[in-house]
This record gives sequence, structure tokens and C-alpha cells, in this order.
Amino acid sequence: MRDQPHAVKVPVNASVPVECLFWTEDDGWKGSCEKLSLTARGNSFEDAKKNMEAALQAHIEAILRKDKMAA
Repeated sequence: MRDQPHAVKVPVNASVPVECLFWTEDDGWKGSCEKLSLTARGNSFEDAKKNMEAALQAHIEAILRKDKMAA
């Protein structure tokens, strides 16, 4: 990449919808994102969804770190 004298590097958060399945189990809710092989659990649907969002975020960050280290 060329040097840009007035360039500013800032983090940008992009919201990317990912389809996940959620269902009840005896002890709460479980979620699965088959495309990325991720699962999450929670005491409520909202808790399971929040945990899935955190798992997706961590997965994407790990991919970006891996790409950065390979460069």
C-alpha cells in the first residue's frame, strides 16, 4: 500500500448478519451457527443470543489476527 500523507487509521465495526439456530433445552437455550461451527448456551433466549454474538465477534477477531500475523 502506498504511503498516504493525510491518512488516518481507525477501527471500523461492521455489522454482518449471520443466520443462527436457537432452541430450548432442559437447562436453558442453545444456539448454533453451522457455517462457522460455533455454539452458545444461555439461561434465556436473550442470554444465548448475546453469547452467540460474543462468540461470533471473537471468531472474526481471531481470523483477522491470524491474517495480520501471516502478512
